[in-house]
Amino acid sequence: MNGKSFLAPAVLVAALLAASPAAALWPFGSSEPTEADARKVFENLIHKKFDPDAKIVDFKVDRFWRLDVEGAGHEGVEFYYTIKVEFPKGAHLECKPDAAGKVSEGCSPSTYYSTTIQNQMIKEKQYIEPGKVIEFKDETRFDKTDSGKWKGQDGNLY
Repeated sequence: MNGKSFLAPAVLVAALLAASPAAALWPFGSSEPTEADARKVFENLIHKKFDPDAKIVDFKVDRFWRLDVEGAGHEGVEFYYTIKVEFPKGAHLECKPDAAGKVSEGCSPSTYYSTTIQNQMIKEKQYIEPGKVIEFKDETRFDKTDSGKWKGQDGNLY
């Protein structure tokens, strides 16, 4: 093997390692959900729960956590993140509180917003005024399926 034959594969491996250690181990894509997948789950949930025109203006992963879900017999991963979302049209305008602060039936007066923290999530609709930017401190979990894919809290496989 001459020097040039060896150099090309070595450069490719070095480039993969520099770009992403995980990608270097499996060059056909990551075997775990990515930050982009976590963002997509949040985006899907925010559009479903609040408004399809909501726009993510800032997304920062604060922590990534691998889970060994022994009781369930599968792997999981969690992303904890801080996200700022703009609501150009607002959300659930029918839930706007009246002058006394009262909201319609099926609406919540709460200003705590979450899409995935199940034990803290407000089940009723929540009013968001048009143009408001809300900061979410949220989390999302992916569970590894028998097929090897990862199921997000939006119900999609990644």
